[in-house]
Amino acid sequence: MIKIIGTGHVLQKSVNEVRKEISELKPNFVTVELDKKRYEILKENNFDLNFEREHSLSSLFSNPSNILSYLLAEIQMELGKKFNVVPGAEMREAILCAREINAGVVLIDRDISITINRLLNLPLNEKIKMLTISPKMTKDINFGVGGIEGILELKNLEKITKMLKKFPKFYNGLIAERDIYMAMNLYLLQSKFPYANIVAVVGAGHKEGIEKFLNKFEKEGIMDINVNGIKRIEKISLSSHITNVFFVFVLMFAFLVLKISK
Repeated sequence: MIKIIGTGHVLQKSVNEVRKEISELKPNFVTVELDKKRYEILKENNFDLNFEREHSLSSLFSNPSNILSYLLAEIQMELGKKFNVVPGAEMREAILCAREINAGVVLIDRDISITINRLLNLPLNEKIKMLTISPKMTKDINFGVGGIEGILELKNLEKITKMLKKFPKFYNGLIAERDIYMAMNLYLLQSKFPYANIVAVVGAGHKEGIEKFLNKFEKEGIMDINVNGIKRIEKISLSSHITNVFFVFVLMFAFLVLKISK
């Protein structure tokens, strides 16, 4: 049996739900939306989630993609401050709960460098469209009486998914490919241990996609999955390099202005 918990990365509600579900179900395996690189960084620093941001900062200019990684970490950290929870705390909670019940911890996400590669390789029209449409996207989400935690409601998740699909390359690289990859890893784990109970802790935006692909794999197997394509590092063109530098520094400038103005 596979139980998938869809979480919000900056919501205390998700941290509590993860502990409750794992404590009650006592699964044989707890799988988390982490790759080996991120897990090792956290493990080496006693799962201090603040360290991941410091790690990104220390290597900021050694690789262009590190600037984007750092910005994403900073944005999540700011959201975490607003809602009084460290980003990714639900993943840490899942790992700690797994240790308490002697369950195996399995990392099911794709290497983060591949996902960053996909973001850096977005076509120019999607980058421009994202800058112009982003403010409208947030207005279309109805949080209701639950505040930010309302983002986990099905109707809001469906709206967000619909909006993201307006950016096909972005959606494919950030969501769809990883849905397939994580579903495949869950399917292989269940195939290897058919009687095991498995809890998967993933971002809420991945839950529906993972469930869909899991159902497909159970009926058809995974022979048709292009794993090499999902794991491939794509070559970034010179024009993309140039626009990446521009857009990353626009984002960095906007982020710094927001921090200074607070």
